[in-house]
Amino acid sequence: MGANPTSNASSADYQAFIAAFYNNAPNGYHSLDANGYYVKINDTALRLLGYTADELIGKKRFIDLVIPDAQAQAEVLFEAYKKAGNIRNAEFQLVAKDGRIIPVLLNSNAIYDEQGNFVTTHSVIIDISDSKRLEKELLDKNQELNQLNEQLFQRNQEKNRFIGIASHDLQNPLTTIKLIAGKFKKTSQNLTESQKRWIDDLVSTSERMNALIKNMLNLTRLERGIPEIKACNIVEILTTTLSRFEEIAARKNIRLHFASESADVSIQTDPDYVLEIVENLVSNAIKFSFPASEVSVQLREEPSQIAILVNDQGPGIPAEEQALLFGKFQKLSPKPTANESSTGLGLSIVQELCEKLQGKVYCQSTVGVGSTFIVCLPLLYRMSDFS
Repeated sequence: MGANPTSNASSADYQAFIAAFYNNAPNGYHSLDANGYYVKINDTALRLLGYTADELIGKKRFIDLVIPDAQAQAEVLFEAYKKAGNIRNAEFQLVAKDGRIIPVLLNSNAIYDEQGNFVTTHSVIIDISDSKRLEKELLDKNQELNQLNEQLFQRNQEKNRFIGIASHDLQNPLTTIKLIAGKFKKTSQNLTESQKRWIDDLVSTSERMNALIKNMLNLTRLERGIPEIKACNIVEILTTTLSRFEEIAARKNIRLHFASESADVSIQTDPDYVLEIVENLVSNAIKFSFPASEVSVQLREEPSQIAILVNDQGPGIPAEEQALLFGKFQKLSPKPTANESSTGLGLSIVQELCEKLQGKVYCQSTVGVGSTFIVCLPLLYRMSDFS
């Protein structure tokens, strides 16, 4: 059998190996006596603190190297440690010989004699200067990020206020333009064919600009947060909305139809949100319906919710495109049947408004038959969900 290297090693070689291992360990090691004075310390700890062994052993306590403000607490902790027998991941700030403050983690086990008397410590200190520096950098960056977020929030609020003011200011002249164009259209017998087309273009352009402004207002309102909840009659909202679209539907010879089991269906919700939801869906239904067809709006009452169904008789939406319906700025293969404009924002706004009202929206569509958009809203809006 071969010789055992360990058994053949001399005691002196083994002790030299242990001493080298102890002194060159990656972390600082030390031992303290019952009064807290250093009795042993490795070279790693000495290099960290900037002292020699002669300057520390028997002359200084570990507590003496703790920053002055924390020495009293360290005294209490040391007495408790001698009874408990160990300490884990205690954080200290030590003052090096040159005055540097060094953050360390201390882990230590107490050593007792056979009678249970405290004798010494076996302790490890880990320099955490790098992690503390990174923590501070991260804290500084977080504070900087918070400041930038606050500035961004304020600027976003200013942007929303500007858009709101500008949009409202633009709506009035556009409405006037539309009314004047309507008056010209009523006297169309006195106009040439070219002038009639110009009037039609003027009306459609003003309507398109109104739609863009309305979408901007809807987006800024969504950013403002929680809806304004109150009791409202959904039937009144739906009938009022449909009446606003009678002229636009008549241009395509589209019939608008409304059906409800009751004349008064009241729920707790935000009426402006519901109005915007229905306006977007009816507007889309008219755009994507063929001339001489029908757009219907139906209201159903269910045990815990209401359902609003907006149905068109348009080209329908291919099944593979239906998952894209509620994305922002989505343009799908079905096109408005009279070349009306479409921003691709309407359905994304509808979905966001529905979610804010704790409801949902989905679509059922068959190519060549038409589409039905179903909005489900709870009868009772739970404010607790936003507390």
